[in-house]
Amino acid sequence: MSTPSSKTTALERRLRRRSIHRSRSTAIALTLVVVALAAAWIGTEAVLEAVGQGPLLADPQMVVDAALRPDGASTAVAATTAAALVVLGIVLIVLACTPGRRHRSAVDHDRGAVVVDTRILASTAAHAAARAAGVPETNTSASARGHRTDVRVAPLSGVPVDQAAVERAVRERLGRLGGKHGTRVTVHVEQKGTLA
Repeated sequence: MSTPSSKTTALERRLRRRSIHRSRSTAIALTLVVVALAAAWIGTEAVLEAVGQGPLLADPQMVVDAALRPDGASTAVAATTAAALVVLGIVLIVLACTPGRRHRSAVDHDRGAVVVDTRILASTAAHAAARAAGVPETNTSASARGHRTDVRVAPLSGVPVDQAAVERAVRERLGRLGGKHGTRVTVHVEQKGTLA
């Protein structure tokens, strides 16, 4: 039997994962609707043929025969349909294989699941870099993705920037958020400075 704390942590993990990863339910629902409509059409045509009535749209066997042995008029239609199905297949394969991550990251917190936009993490890193380098915040930029944070610093003309001190400051600031943040920080100091 699981304890309440293990149920809570499992729930928090599930909430974090659902907040960080994109849902594929729309793509799945659309695909299922198309497959259901195709199956309903084939079933309707089969029932109409079994009772001796004419086809509603087209006889499925005639459609298959025309697709396998197209004449001059239906060659363009068959090629267009095949191209559309190939594109649809590629889109569905890409949706199935890509991770579907949003630009969010989980932050460890003792009171619950906390999810932060990566732009906030990048802004925090840029702010820490600006303070450590002694430059205005407009002279720093950062990007954060997963474990990796890249920071760019444009120094003031004639004022050197201690790259190691900036990196330590960013690591320390992001490290306060817990977990993976601040584990891989790269600081790039521009060669050309800016005027104050």
